[in-house]
Amino acid sequence: MRQIGYVLSGCNQNRVSFVVMEDAEVYVNGYYFINHPLSPVGEFNPVLLRVHKITPYNPEMTVGSFGPIAGKKGEKAYYGKKLEYLVAWAEVLGYISWDGKWRRLECSPNTWDSVYEPNQEELKGFFLKLSGRRLIDRTDFPVKIGRHRGLDMPFYLDLNAIAKGHMFVAGMTRSGKSTFVLNLMARSLEQEPKPRFIVFDRRCEYSLLTKYGAVMLPYFRFVPRAELVSPELVASRLGLDPRRSDGRLLCEALNSIRAEGLELTVKNVLRKCVEISPYLLSRGRDSVLAKIRWVLDKRGSQLFGIEHKPLNIIETVYRNPAVIVDFSVDANIEDQQLAAKYIIRNVMHYAVEHRRAGDFAVIFVIEEAQYFIPERGLKIEVGSPEKTGVDKQIIEAISQAGGYNVGFILVTQRPAYVSKSVISQCNTIAAFRLMAGNDQEAIIKYSEYGSERMADYLPGLADHEALIWGMASPVPFPVTVEVDVRDYPAKTSVVAKVAWERMGLVGRSTEDEVKEVA
Repeated sequence: MRQIGYVLSGCNQNRVSFVVMEDAEVYVNGYYFINHPLSPVGEFNPVLLRVHKITPYNPEMTVGSFGPIAGKKGEKAYYGKKLEYLVAWAEVLGYISWDGKWRRLECSPNTWDSVYEPNQEELKGFFLKLSGRRLIDRTDFPVKIGRHRGLDMPFYLDLNAIAKGHMFVAGMTRSGKSTFVLNLMARSLEQEPKPRFIVFDRRCEYSLLTKYGAVMLPYFRFVPRAELVSPELVASRLGLDPRRSDGRLLCEALNSIRAEGLELTVKNVLRKCVEISPYLLSRGRDSVLAKIRWVLDKRGSQLFGIEHKPLNIIETVYRNPAVIVDFSVDANIEDQQLAAKYIIRNVMHYAVEHRRAGDFAVIFVIEEAQYFIPERGLKIEVGSPEKTGVDKQIIEAISQAGGYNVGFILVTQRPAYVSKSVISQCNTIAAFRLMAGNDQEAIIKYSEYGSERMADYLPGLADHEALIWGMASPVPFPVTVEVDVRDYPAKTSVVAKVAWERMGLVGRSTEDEVKEVA
């Protein structure tokens, strides 16, 4: 440990500025020590600092000084360079007290207190002492997902805490968030006992998990056909207004079919419309029924396919450690949202009913969460979560699911577009690189450990680096983690240049075939 600077005046117990010595180097996101201001003479009780900003100062180059005047004439005030100094701004993270507890600093550091740069072993020992207590807790389910940035020290996440309190994963496209979740699941599935996951996969990215025991099935295999029918959406698809008499009658008929558990066919829909029409229509009954019959004859078979016996999601989860619900099989986002609503509702009902048995726990992984639980007032062009009711179902589940060992991992590239009530209920956050101000603000304002200084860290994160904090972390403050990447999501296997080259070859061969035919 070597001295690298001195504390300046005007500090408090949350933030410290210090001048950097000439022969020292200081880095943003680097960890440093000061001695606790109340430590007895001769004792050193390290207080951990983390630098979030470094600013150079030179009194000769300020407005009104001689430096700018010399610069105007094309000269340099070389003598002013000797007056230049660096000031580092650091947040005070806290210290380990005499009884082994992590505490925030209770008083401000003193002016001229020394700032030290710990070596690798000293910093590693500090983190081990800080996190060692949680790693030996028998109730934890630690999963190694990477290492502390700059340290040869593994970083673990407690899957047990995620099942109890949910996790929010955010980051720009290609920053590594899906890769992080994929590797977290893969390492979890290698352990005993095997956890249980249900993945809502919109892009077929998690298919690689089948080699770890996962099963991948189309979303409609889990849902009765009647559940994929939202009355208002069906009316709109058929060109009927749910607020007018014909659309209202059709909606009532579909609700009645679902309530009675009848098979969803054009014949049953027409029969229900005839049965209900006397109670809804006082006049024009025949013309309304004729219009409904006409639109059902034209498009009904496209909406009401052959009924099938759905798989039981609970039984499937018991048999398989991970169930990947594949939403990439079609582009019908409304049906996908209805299926997600149905699956979550069934899992929650089962978890509540079996809460005393203690034999059920599962974690949902929801990719592109902004399409399922958008923030109110922000226009989402994909699907109709408010009409399908999937947003209300997820919000309700998240608010109570932790008590029944049903956790959620919500993944998004645009946290600003995700319901803020959901973000605030996730007590573990993994924030990858974020550049947009409103996305940073969503993390800073609505997560439990957010602070304005995170805006200094988030844009500078490299690929597959994340700032992680919360209940699932063994460290009581946000830490930068380098994710250990072993598996990648199943995306395109070549870059665009290679694909274009292959397209050119196919195009030339097709052109030759056309000439031969001619």
